[in-house]
Amino acid sequence: MKQSRDAAALAASLTSAANSPLPLPEKETSSVVPLREGQEKAAATESPKSKKPAKDKIVIQTVGMTLRPKRELLNDYTLAAAERTKREGRVVSAQEIMLEVLERGRPKVQK
Repeated sequence: MKQSRDAAALAASLTSAANSPLPLPEKETSSVVPLREGQEKAAATESPKSKKPAKDKIVIQTVGMTLRPKRELLNDYTLAAAERTKREGRVVSAQEIMLEVLERGRPKVQK
């Protein structure tokens, strides 16, 4: 393959660019307000995942699982969810309807 007449100039500019250090970005003015005394410790010890639930809230433990219903069955639940959404004025999902049906039909376990 025939070399381009500018190949040597391109190679030289790439070599010089690779050997020179990258310029550092300019410091931007931050809109973050510095922490006051006492807030530093609280911010350092507080992690986002370790938030405790509010005392008044009831924590319901759930387990994730995947279901693969037939299209007709999912359509029925989706329509029921849409009707309830209109009736209650809040969004009700098809999964919420499914869980209610499952809880109503839960088998009785003798203790």
